[in-house]
Amino acid sequence: MRTIKMFGAVLVAGLLATAGAFADETKDTTSDTPKPKTATKDVVVTKDGNTVTRQSTITGPNGKTTNGTATFTKTGNTVTKQGTVTGPNGKTATTGATWTKDGNTVTRQGETTLPNGKQVTSTDTWTKSGNTVVKQGTVTGPNGKTATTNATLTKDGNTVTRNGQTTGPNGKTVTTHDTWTNDGNTVTRQGTATGPNGHSTSGQTVTTREGNTVHKETTVTANGSDGAHPAAHPAAGAHHPHPHPKH
Repeated sequence: MRTIKMFGAVLVAGLLATAGAFADETKDTTSDTPKPKTATKDVVVTKDGNTVTRQSTITGPNGKTTNGTATFTKTGNTVTKQGTVTGPNGKTATTGATWTKDGNTVTRQGETTLPNGKQVTSTDTWTKSGNTVVKQGTVTGPNGKTATTNATLTKDGNTVTRNGQTTGPNGKTVTTHDTWTNDGNTVTRQGTATGPNGHSTSGQTVTTREGNTVHKETTVTANGSDGAHPAAHPAAGAHHPHPHPKH
């Protein structure tokens, strides 16, 4: 399952995307041709014993940056994460999560405290059977409303394919299809997300690792007005059944 590490993602991005998939509205444009938007993410990872520290910087298409710090500590079959994310406006959210491995199943409990003090909680399970991982999850917002996620990931050689679906509190769904291909120190992801109204968004992410530094470049093209985002949908952070500090 080593190759499946290629599609690990930060929980906060997934939580933000859950809201974005159902709440975002595409702004009016003067052209009928979708304009690709590119964002970059740079991560520096350091390891000290059973603890991994990750420093990240995300630069959006408008040049604004979001900075994150997270530590992951492994004890037996459990990994604990503590982190902060500071947005372009200087406001900070805190994140915490615990992954526990039991046989071929990993369970994750997570909580994010937003800058206004409100909380988002999440529960996920990943179960491995052969070259397939099945994920089931829920995300509950500050208002108590819950979205559900499910996904199936299959490994074939150096490629992982993922098909997922998120159902929002209003019953509307976003479906996603992604493939990750590993070529040495580079992983390329191609993905599409289709929103409740049938409009889709396509995206590509190229991840390159050099030593303890990881660079990601994501380009997204919207083909409709659902606001579905293939680069950071909730289940993109599907952790395979082997809890460990995410690099």
